[in-house]
Amino acid sequence: MMTDQLNQAARNTLTTCFNLSKNDTFLLISDGQKPHLNQALESACADMGIRFFAHVLGQEVSYEPPEEVIPLLAKTTAALIATRRSYTHSDAVRTARKNGLRVATSPGIDEAQLIKGLAADYQGIAARAKFFAQKLQAANTVRLESPSGTNLRFSIKEQNGFAETGLYTTPGSVGNLPAGEASCGVDDNSANGVLVVNGSYPAVGKLSSPATFYIEQGSVTRITGEHADAITDLLDKQGAQSRSLAELGIGLNSSFGISGSTLLDEKVAGTLHIGFGNDISFGGTNSVPYHADAVLLDATLYLDDEAQDTTSA
Repeated sequence: MMTDQLNQAARNTLTTCFNLSKNDTFLLISDGQKPHLNQALESACADMGIRFFAHVLGQEVSYEPPEEVIPLLAKTTAALIATRRSYTHSDAVRTARKNGLRVATSPGIDEAQLIKGLAADYQGIAARAKFFAQKLQAANTVRLESPSGTNLRFSIKEQNGFAETGLYTTPGSVGNLPAGEASCGVDDNSANGVLVVNGSYPAVGKLSSPATFYIEQGSVTRITGEHADAITDLLDKQGAQSRSLAELGIGLNSSFGISGSTLLDEKVAGTLHIGFGNDISFGGTNSVPYHADAVLLDATLYLDDEAQDTTSA
């Protein structure tokens, strides 16, 4: 399967996404289901003089990666973590980043989707992500409205804007691959209103009908709709902190449509997503071992009461 797209994906990952060069070290942590990508990355590293290591995870049962991963991250210049679970917001990744690791996570997507995503135009995606990150940085208030019934308001006055560009070229940088979003945290206790989720939700997948979240003082009070019981059970298992709003995200990647994979869905151009649970990576204090992004298909984003055109960004 050494296709042109596969070779492009490997080279793009090493050079454009991570800016690696001779004598750097690259680590692929996978679920064991990425053999062609593994081979392509190993070959490209050999050609470029980059040291290559691969590690396959067995069971993934915790919000944190297994203990054996920690020393591997400590001796690596850059790592791609293509596993079943997401470890983006884990303590292990945060600690490794403080020591200079460049890391991208690719949870819950198959090899073909990942290869397509790694071959994307990340210079163009980066420009769009930075544009909207600056807008989030400057704004004080957010309003989300949609024809399906979303009417949610909250504050982001105390938040920083983040651009997930796909370019993780400096020590300590982190994000997803495939990439393409701008995001920020949500001021504590500020969100009130109704959020109609009609795209996808982690562990539930692509939604066959909308799920309606009722939110008061920054926390989900109840959920209605066909998928309400499944989503409520997920939140209940993690406790009350999982119900807190953690993130606002803007999807900016035109390579994909809604598939049921959260990692891809939250990046789809024209979508918005609201994250619940852990907000430590956004500078918050909610350390619950749960972060879930609910994807909206038809919502309009207002920053300081000005509508934003996120569909043609």
